[in-house]
Amino acid sequence: MAEDERPNHPVPYDPARVDPAPVDPEQQRQFEQFQQFQQFLRFQEAQGQGQPQPLAPPQPPPKKKPTWQKILLSKGFRKLVVYALVIIGLIWAYNHYFGPPPDDNTVQGGAGPGSIKDPGREPGRPNEVMDTLYRSISLGQPKVACYLFTKEAEAAFARNFEAPDCTAAVGKLQSQVSPLASVPRVDTQGKQLIEVDSCALRVKPGTMALGTFTFTPFGSAWIISGHQTKECTGTSTTVSPTTVSSR
Repeated sequence: MAEDERPNHPVPYDPARVDPAPVDPEQQRQFEQFQQFQQFLRFQEAQGQGQPQPLAPPQPPPKKKPTWQKILLSKGFRKLVVYALVIIGLIWAYNHYFGPPPDDNTVQGGAGPGSIKDPGREPGRPNEVMDTLYRSISLGQPKVACYLFTKEAEAAFARNFEAPDCTAAVGKLQSQVSPLASVPRVDTQGKQLIEVDSCALRVKPGTMALGTFTFTPFGSAWIISGHQTKECTGTSTTVSPTTVSSR
């Protein structure tokens, strides 16, 4: 048999003769990280931490503020409160310096017949009007004082005290007038015209007598419809004003 005619048998596998495959550096690095992760898992199992940790219970959402609390804390509500306080302050200041506005059926506000301290006084009588007149002039309240007159009497009052109008007359007389010490009751039964002489009123020392005032009915009340100046002859002790019966 010739040398090249060898039987065709497979060559047996020899591991020593197999060349190793080339190693990819990135693949090698990932493999080493995987080995480290496995080692870490085994370490956790050895420490009794192999089971997954329970998750913390979910926290409830924060409570929403009630509507009324949102309104109270809003800027708009605070502005409304400030505006309301300003309006209340203005009303108080007006009532303090000018007095309350008179009712539709009366010619004054706040005073009444009899003593100034007498409770339950009926509004609108001549002696009540005189009390209000002296009081408002002493406080420098022309709006109240001049409201007690008719237009004609208001002009006569200003003219008799040499003032251009009633408001100026009140300002001129303020320092010379004090509230009345007492206001005697006037009988108005069956009368349509009443005259009140300020010289007969009980006034405080140093208070100027304002003359004679004529009253006529004004609805259910009385209004000053005329005025004349008068010089008082001396200090009067009379407490009842002169009245003129109906004509």
